[in-house]
Amino acid sequence: MREWQKEQCSVRPKELERVNSDTFIQRRNIESYEREGFDGQMETGYTCESRFLSIEEYCNLQEQNARQEAIQGDILTSMAGQAEIYENQLLIMSGMADLYEEIEAIKAKEGGM
Repeated sequence: MREWQKEQCSVRPKELERVNSDTFIQRRNIESYEREGFDGQMETGYTCESRFLSIEEYCNLQEQNARQEAIQGDILTSMAGQAEIYENQLLIMSGMADLYEEIEAIKAKEGGM
């Protein structure tokens, strides 16, 4: 994989563009700009970082992204399960506290008799 290079464009560039049958250009950090040109007129355009990818590198990135998305989904599922467990634990702890209060109330009644 090649290093990221600075690029300027007059129109908004695509994040991924196929150059030929076995080469892509990948872009990131696409930002618009406006500045005064040499003739005093305002110029608008875009800056970004870009790099060339072979078809093999592109396929590897696609697989890596799919794995990362699957992992993120698994993490979210795990977090939701943990949240449910914590809620159940809080309910049990609250019920235990209520039970102890009832026991103390019964003991106080028996001791007062």
